[in-house]
Amino acid sequence: MDLTAFLVAILFSACLQAVDGLLVPANKFIDLALPSYDYIVVGGGVSGLVVANRLTENKNVTVLVLEAGDLDSGPDLVTIPGLVGHGFVPSQNWNITTTPQESLDNRTRDYGQGHVVGGGSILNGLVMTRGARYDYDAWRTLGNPGWSWHGMLRYFKKSENFTACVAPEDSQNLHIRPHMKVHGQKGPLQVGYPKFFYNSSRNFLEGISELGIPLLPDINTGIAAGASIAPATINDRNQSRADSRRAYLDSVLSRPNLHLATQQTVTRVLFGTEAVDEDSKRPAKGLKRAFGVERMACDREVILAAGAIISPSLLQVSGIGPASVLDELGVPVHIDLPGVGQNLQDHAMVGAFYNYTRSGMFTANNLTGSILEEVESQYFANRTGPLTHPLISTLAFASLRHLDTNWETLLSNITSSEPESHLPPGPGQHPTILKGYARQQHLLTSLLARSSVGALEVMADSIGTLTAAVQHPLSRGFVRALSADLLANGSVARNILLDPRYCSHPFDCDIIVRGLKLNNQLVKTKAMQQLVPQPAYPWDDLTSQNDTALLEAVHSKLQTEFHPAGSTSMLPLEFGGVVSPRLMVYGTSNLRVIDAGIIPLLPAAHIQAAVYAIAEKAADIIKQDSSTMSGSSPNDGDVTPPPNPFTNGPPGLGPGIAEGPGVAGRVNDDHGRPYQS
Repeated sequence: MDLTAFLVAILFSACLQAVDGLLVPANKFIDLALPSYDYIVVGGGVSGLVVANRLTENKNVTVLVLEAGDLDSGPDLVTIPGLVGHGFVPSQNWNITTTPQESLDNRTRDYGQGHVVGGGSILNGLVMTRGARYDYDAWRTLGNPGWSWHGMLRYFKKSENFTACVAPEDSQNLHIRPHMKVHGQKGPLQVGYPKFFYNSSRNFLEGISELGIPLLPDINTGIAAGASIAPATINDRNQSRADSRRAYLDSVLSRPNLHLATQQTVTRVLFGTEAVDEDSKRPAKGLKRAFGVERMACDREVILAAGAIISPSLLQVSGIGPASVLDELGVPVHIDLPGVGQNLQDHAMVGAFYNYTRSGMFTANNLTGSILEEVESQYFANRTGPLTHPLISTLAFASLRHLDTNWETLLSNITSSEPESHLPPGPGQHPTILKGYARQQHLLTSLLARSSVGALEVMADSIGTLTAAVQHPLSRGFVRALSADLLANGSVARNILLDPRYCSHPFDCDIIVRGLKLNNQLVKTKAMQQLVPQPAYPWDDLTSQNDTALLEAVHSKLQTEFHPAGSTSMLPLEFGGVVSPRLMVYGTSNLRVIDAGIIPLLPAAHIQAAVYAIAEKAADIIKQDSSTMSGSSPNDGDVTPPPNPFTNGPPGLGPGIAEGPGVAGRVNDDHGRPYQS
């Protein structure tokens, strides 16, 4: 193995206190850091901490994690489930803003992203859903052997410590019956249920059932079209948030081979002037800090785990990305990789409010004054009561068939226009991007035709908000750096252009409109009428089901579920891919991306479960590749190394993938057989 040294340089912005030798104080970094590390991980969020934990299980491997944010102090706003949705701690948010959304109302959207050790797991809504098995089988069909549902399930299980501790009455009334064979009970991440449920949850589930949408006793078995009480990342013992820091970092603070440096902003990956290995792959030489002085040597790999917005931006300012973008930035082109920053996907949502006005009904709105004081006392005394309940636990994933009897016509509209009409100008029109998007369109048509795949999510809180979110968006946005210096003007957020291009494909807003119609049907069911729902503006004027008025409301009210993905897609080069199924950036021999950016197609789910599993799988891949380079071959058969695209041409779709006339986009099982709905 060519152990070409990486040189890593970082930004020191403040002095930190050391904790058990793990945190390296910024003003003493050179004195206290090791002379070199085997692996350097950029980003201390979910994926970065998972990989750092797993790699340092080998005491002979050293890892340095560089995180731009700081450690959180565990404030109630973060740790208490019942306070989720009450805002972010300002210092823990990158405070990114989108561009004006031209297909909506030309307004920007705030886009919260974790700027803290633990990343998005410190800010998210705790919901733990995986999606349908077909969502992941689609990843494999796109050219990623080993990344099917079967290949991911072991890592879903490996990450979680699932506790099915629910009162018998709640289990009966709310149909909570987890299938323990698909859950892990020895993983680091606590997953379970709150000790309290609002009564409206039962009304929602019974109302959904009246509409013909099935109730799922466990939403994480791979069959995900239906309604359920979703598990959450909650510590069953103390009913507090379970996040990646507490699951994967705090428990290994004593490891001398794991170092974490906070408030460290990496601004560039450094490369040599020419490829040096036998496969003509360019080795990274290191990471540059803002002032370009202190550097750290890394003996094996640099691993990007900075998220679907920061990671592609970092690649671009480092000379990896669309040549036209790099030229505009004045950055030398090391690897012309058109897909970097493209294929950005997100779950767009609209919250409609139907105030529950039944006399004597208890909701989260009651948590004020003396009642809040009583509830707080209950929570801190015995960890029970309303504060154990997160903002959202009751939800439904509706298939396209649930939304419209003319669902086949809706599907035919997906591919009725050319791909270039739905993609952004510039790099988005590159032939490989167009080819990859066309492939995704056909595959999404196949997925959405299934009764077991969700097209829309409806999330219900206790006070009457019914939020409709598109789950398999056709719109594609992009991320690009605005300056070769990500810290120009003192803020990374100001130097990144984020354009999700919400509803640039009209199918997405069309699905949300149908979701709002579903809401109107839902609140008229016998079960929901018991809550005496009163629609608020503008939903009070939409009882006529006027599509034009609904669409206008969608355009003005649309927000994000904060699930960015796809901007460093795991796809073949011929489809605009950025990383291989081994998560290696094409054209490099030692630079990987392991965060949500590698997701080629968003699953119909809240994506934290997928990100934990991706990172667990990434850790095994890295270990396998390291052992293989050392002469052994521990590959468990779950991931097949692809052919080298720079010597053998772009990788194909791999074994077991149906190809040829009439079967484009078909999803097969792990033996090449088509699944049946």
